[in-house]
Amino acid sequence: MAKTEAKNEVAVKDQNTALAEYGAYADYAGAGFENQTSDDYAIPFLQILQALSPQIQENEALRQGMIINTVTGEIFEGKTGIAFVPATTQHVYVEWKPRDAGGGFVGIHEVDSELVRACVATQDFGNYTTPDGNELIETFYVYGIAIDGDDNSCEAVLAFSSSKIKKYKGWMTKAKTIQIPLPDGRRIPAPLFAHRYRLKTVSEKNNKGQYFNWDIAFDGANAVEARLLPDHPVFQAAVGIKQLIEAGKARAAYESQTPGSGDEEAQGAAGGKPVF
Repeated sequence: MAKTEAKNEVAVKDQNTALAEYGAYADYAGAGFENQTSDDYAIPFLQILQALSPQIQENEALRQGMIINTVTGEIFEGKTGIAFVPATTQHVYVEWKPRDAGGGFVGIHEVDSELVRACVATQDFGNYTTPDGNELIETFYVYGIAIDGDDNSCEAVLAFSSSKIKKYKGWMTKAKTIQIPLPDGRRIPAPLFAHRYRLKTVSEKNNKGQYFNWDIAFDGANAVEARLLPDHPVFQAAVGIKQLIEAGKARAAYESQTPGSGDEEAQGAAGGKPVF
């Protein structure tokens, strides 16, 4: 017992010494990244695996409803999910090659771009096609910080299109109604990144068949339990990614999405091995 206590004391001393020495890094915070742009820094997607997702075809251990980090390949169970702190959002139209042409990401178009305005004005709602024959999908991106079960965190982005847009709007409506009480008695709207949410997946059906969608709730019994204080490292990380996105110094890893990601419901329409 005495030896164990002695080892613990040494470990604590070593840790305290290291932390004291780390203080010198303060003068060099973020140094070396000044010349980088969004071409240097790509944020991975958290994407739901569907029945026709290529990863499932390649790995028998994977099942639809699981969540994948599209850059690292890390997998999370859909039933337990993963914690996520949203930081900022983006509303765009994403151009995809049709599935029968191999699928895949083509580009991003702003909502007020000439191409989008022309398609929306002349084509059926939700079925937009570019002059090149590519699909144009309305998409809402949510950038933020993902936290796994070991409290490890990383930047990530979620894409909401088609039936997922309803989930996105419900989430943002809930987040926007949260009020935080101040010491002087006032109540202010909470920052988007003031709360942790739990991202799980749930099986749903529509006219295309069965697929998996997001199930989003507070990572706690209520907003108070899920709240992050401004000095919390994850809160600060969310502020950081918000600033990077707004400054154009980071972007989503669009190329990491699988062919056909523009229509995940169609990927799930064939059934497959459910995760729960």
